[in-house]
Amino acid sequence: MTKTSTRGKNAFRGKKLTAYLAHIISPKTASTLTNIPRGAIVVDEEGKIVEVGEWFKLKRNYDGMVQVIDYGQKIITPGFVDLHLHLPQITQTARTGKTLLGWLDSYVFPAEARFADKRHARKIANWFFDELARNGTTLANVFTTVHKDATDIAFEIAAAKGHRVIMGKVLMDKNSPKALTEDTETSLKDAEELCKRWHGYDNNRLIYAFIPRFAITASKELLTGCGKLWKKYKGTYLHTHLAETKDECTFVKKQYPSARSYVDVYASHNLTGKNSIFAHSIYLDDKDLRALKESQSSLAHCASANFFLKSGFFPFSRIKKAGIKFGLGSDVAGGPQMSLFSVMKDTAYMQMDLWISPRELFYLGTLGGAKAANLDKVVGSLEEGKEADFVVIDPTRRTGVPNDMLGHNVDEILSTLIYLGDDRMIVSTFVRGRKIFDADKTRSTDKTLRSTKSAGKLKLA
Repeated sequence: MTKTSTRGKNAFRGKKLTAYLAHIISPKTASTLTNIPRGAIVVDEEGKIVEVGEWFKLKRNYDGMVQVIDYGQKIITPGFVDLHLHLPQITQTARTGKTLLGWLDSYVFPAEARFADKRHARKIANWFFDELARNGTTLANVFTTVHKDATDIAFEIAAAKGHRVIMGKVLMDKNSPKALTEDTETSLKDAEELCKRWHGYDNNRLIYAFIPRFAITASKELLTGCGKLWKKYKGTYLHTHLAETKDECTFVKKQYPSARSYVDVYASHNLTGKNSIFAHSIYLDDKDLRALKESQSSLAHCASANFFLKSGFFPFSRIKKAGIKFGLGSDVAGGPQMSLFSVMKDTAYMQMDLWISPRELFYLGTLGGAKAANLDKVVGSLEEGKEADFVVIDPTRRTGVPNDMLGHNVDEILSTLIYLGDDRMIVSTFVRGRKIFDADKTRSTDKTLRSTKSAGKLKLA
């Protein structure tokens, strides 16, 4: 439990404060957490957390000075951190029947080619960011497409809607469809211009990532140029795929025969290090793990996608033992759902010989992901001084959950959220103290639209 503040009223004079009341659950480590059944988080007008604690102890400090929003029998947790997903692939969710490389050719690359059309890019980007908020994701590490204009539009929409993202345009200059294959110099130039325009926007709410799709679709020149840009712009990220399938690894070995391993391909082009995030990372040997640890690289474990595309099993215990930081990624649309609850569940299911506690799964989807992104001093848990990225959850909005769920112990509550949870449980989503999703308002709008318009379907591809 957090310490109660000893500060007097004068410390808060002239500030606009809001206290959000509910059952507070927030991770401290993979095995410990803050659990306050009748708790509150107090947020200032800049979206920073002032205090977290038991409301009956805190309210004396704010009597008459704070707006109180009481969520009653609901839960407040940190917002979820999704370390790997693809904006354009939301149109291809649940397209099954093929493993990774065939799936890309059949579904993903044709869908991504459509983002040359700016109207299409805007429509899908709006949908994508609305879905992120609906699922309680408050920090997302996002692939867009190779299209400069479409990526610019995605940043514009994320900025307007209040999202926190790490994002960038994809870079591909070989072994890709003609419509998506770029001139190397132009690809790098476009990425740099987007970085200059968006990196650090709104006090680092939007952060730029340089994104070579994976080694298969990148020449040595592209990887080298990408590494130079990443090092040039302070605080940017390097985000790519690594060792997702055996077929991919075989292809990379033929393409880069002098490299010892897939990890070595990236390391030899200066693409490993702090603020590098590698998605999947299934087929790694001990030397690879040491190299990733020593370089302070991080991983995104995409359990749902590995499950869906039958890619393989993330070496969970070996990664932990090696001391490599990692969090979770939905990998939409390789992963068929954007909800981090589903990814937590699949993370447990995919480790057949390992029991992962609900606390650890919850940690990986929140503070663990923030640590992997080196943003844990800003978000990932509900603590004084951090930015107020949080979600309000009502477990009873999901069938099969008893109405007295909050009367159970915290491990049972977390287990219920993880194994039964999805977007239906999310009541509201906040980034930096700003509400970016309100389920009740959305349901009301949807109901109005259904009553005034004939039923129709969004054309996805």
